[in-house]
Amino acid sequence: MGAQTRTFFATRVAHSRRPLPLRRSVRCNNPISISKRGGNLRTKPVGRRLAIAFCASLFATPALAEMTCAALGSYLATQPNISQYVPPPTPQVPSPAPVPFTALVAASGTNAARCEANFIYSARGGLADGYAVGQNQRIGIRVGFPLNSFDGGVQGAWNGKVRNIGGGGLQGSLSSITAATNTGYVGSNTDTGHATGSPAFAVIQDTHELNYGTLDDFLVESIHQQYQWALALTKVYYGTAATRNYWDGCSTGGREGLSMALNFGEDFDGFLTGAPANFHTRLQVATVWPFWVQKELTGTATLTQAKMNAANASAVAACDALDGVTDGILGDPRACTYDAKNNICGQPGAPATNCLTPQEADAVNRIWDGPRNDHGLRIWFPFGRGANAGVTNQPPFGGPGGSLGIFTWSHRDLNFDFTSEPLSLFDDETKLATRVVAPYSDIMSTDLHRAKKGGAKILMWHGGADQLIPWRQSVHYYREAAERYDGFKDLQRWFRFYLAPGVTHCGGGAGPQPQALFDTMVNWVETGKAPDSILSQNATLGARPMCPYPQTALYNGSGDPKLFASWHCGGNIETRANACMDRVVKYQHETGRHLEDADDCKHDDDRGRGHDCDHDDDHDRD
Repeated sequence: MGAQTRTFFATRVAHSRRPLPLRRSVRCNNPISISKRGGNLRTKPVGRRLAIAFCASLFATPALAEMTCAALGSYLATQPNISQYVPPPTPQVPSPAPVPFTALVAASGTNAARCEANFIYSARGGLADGYAVGQNQRIGIRVGFPLNSFDGGVQGAWNGKVRNIGGGGLQGSLSSITAATNTGYVGSNTDTGHATGSPAFAVIQDTHELNYGTLDDFLVESIHQQYQWALALTKVYYGTAATRNYWDGCSTGGREGLSMALNFGEDFDGFLTGAPANFHTRLQVATVWPFWVQKELTGTATLTQAKMNAANASAVAACDALDGVTDGILGDPRACTYDAKNNICGQPGAPATNCLTPQEADAVNRIWDGPRNDHGLRIWFPFGRGANAGVTNQPPFGGPGGSLGIFTWSHRDLNFDFTSEPLSLFDDETKLATRVVAPYSDIMSTDLHRAKKGGAKILMWHGGADQLIPWRQSVHYYREAAERYDGFKDLQRWFRFYLAPGVTHCGGGAGPQPQALFDTMVNWVETGKAPDSILSQNATLGARPMCPYPQTALYNGSGDPKLFASWHCGGNIETRANACMDRVVKYQHETGRHLEDADDCKHDDDRGRGHDCDHDDDHDRD
């Protein structure tokens, strides 16, 4: 890499405006404000809660009695910092009108009747709070309630609990909350503080700066306000406080759950966090690695998705029996070393259609291996064999700005296009992103003491064939948590992780599908009995256990493999070889030679690739 290019990347980092710190405190601008500083929701046994925080006394709240859905709307209209929600524009409705604060929604199909509140929360704005000039905060929030008796509901329609539902992608709109209201919970959701799913919300294009105000809203404050308003309005609508407060999310929703556990863990009873996108920056950069590799190695981006999927199918077939059962899925994809060169056209056993050229085979092997820097050291985790990683540069996960626009964020330029850059700049782009964006977007800390001290339970899971978020990053996070909390055994008392072999992003795929995950987490909270296994099943493979990491599902050696009784949880896939395979280059030094915890794996060929790992990261490029 030339000196001119190095200077360019150094300049991009140096010219980033000094950001405002992400907000973690709560302001006295809500009718009922509950936070790590403002109070603790938690009381002990079943039938517990709600401690109203110190801010509540500053507002004239209704007496503790039920009110109609219409009256709840009138109440919302009087609250400071609250306005009517305006849906995002669409081609069909380019200028949508504001919706009422509340509405009774009649039962329809499988959806139960509910009272639904939609509104905008806005308490800050302008340059002083990190926004663009003249821009104000706008967090859209939706809360749904099983009908109370004033609105025709029956006793027990509401189970006394709140189920906060997470988002997906970059959100930008309000999602359905019927998964909660149909099962007796109050449900909530947020648009995460902006009105489109485009990454443009995080960049102030005129000044080429990150919009730290909207980034904070997206990453923390919108979710914080979501659950606070859900709890507050629950108390107003039913005249009594919620007894439990839960989180339920996957992907972005999984990341949001970990964020709440980290920052406001004492306000929750339990978290279901699936396939969490908590390492937002490195994840999004890794997502475009397949496109970048195949463009570089094939010259004209000839590796189609069909060819990639065919190579993946060949890998699964070749490695299927390694886990003891031939069932079309990989128990631990790390054990599979199938070479894509076996799929080169004309090779024995290569598929007749969608076979590979030698260059395409090299690209597939590099994609399976995952992002590495110019020294051959792992930058982040691959999707690997068993996952149909995307190889084309298509929105929403591709496009000129990269996966979810990550490069437009790191360059603070909505017009930046990485697609013409050579593969040799991949590690430089990653380093730029981790230094400019990751300190605000990524949840790397495993300091979950707020959740642990408050008695909350965390159930995290990830599909082993996830094509959008590498499952090994969840293993990495859980491993780091185990190191902080004295090993897997102690950690599992309150935080458990489950790997779902053959399951794609947040569900689907050839693997047995996890069943009743949210109910399993709730049962753990309310009975105190940790789930030693979770039922997973589908029509093809039948039923088997999904096991707490580092255990895995093992076939008993006899009996029908479609029966749950033919399996048990056991073994330990957290081997030294697997742990060393998962070592990544030091955070924010992605162009360097130093690996995290490299001493533990000093002689591992996959980790060191023959390089000395003790050099200074910032001076090893030359």
